[in-house]
Amino acid sequence: GCGNSALSHDLHELGYTDVTSIDFSPACIAAMRARYAHCPGLRWAVMDIRALAFPDATFDLVLEKGTLDVLMVEETDPWNVSPQATASMHRVLAEVWVGGGRGWTPCLFWGGGRGKEFWGAGRGCVWGGTFHYFLYIMRKGQPLDAPDLALGRRLHQPPPPLVPLAPAALDDDEDYLFAIQL
Repeated sequence: GCGNSALSHDLHELGYTDVTSIDFSPACIAAMRARYAHCPGLRWAVMDIRALAFPDATFDLVLEKGTLDVLMVEETDPWNVSPQATASMHRVLAEVWVGGGRGWTPCLFWGGGRGKEFWGAGRGCVWGGTFHYFLYIMRKGQPLDAPDLALGRRLHQPPPPLVPLAPAALDDDEDYLFAIQL
C-alpha cells in the first residue's frame, strides 16, 4: 500500500491531479487523508490488494512500489515462482489496469511473475549500489519486440553461482585503536 509515503502528494505537485492511493491500514489512510486534505484530486481508500474494489479497467497507470513483493513472501525461489503467486499478481493488476495502460514497479525480486509474459511490452533494469532494486516498466497488452523479448529471457535466468572470495589477510601488527588520536 501507499503507507505514509509522500509520493502521491509529490505526483500531485508535479501536475498529476487524479491520484488514487490505497493501504490496508485504516489509521494510515485517515492520517494521509488529513495530511493532504488541501490537495484536490488525491483520493485515499482502505483496501487490501488481494481484494480490490475498483471496477475493471479503472486505471491508465499503475505505479506500485514494493506492494507486489508481499505476494512473494512465501516463495522459496524467486526464479521459480509458484502458480499461486503468479496468479495473484495477474489478478491484482489485470483487473484494474486498462488495455494499453502503463505500469511501473520497483521491487526486490528479479524474475518471478513480473514482466515475463505478464504485461506484454516491458523493460527491466537494475539500480542501486550494494543493494539492488529491480525496476519493471510495462505496457499492458502490447507484444514484446525482439530486443525486449531477448532481454526478458536473459534477465529471468537465475544468477550464476557466486565464486567464494579468498579470506583477506589480517595484519596482526596494526593496532588501529591505539592509532586513533582524539
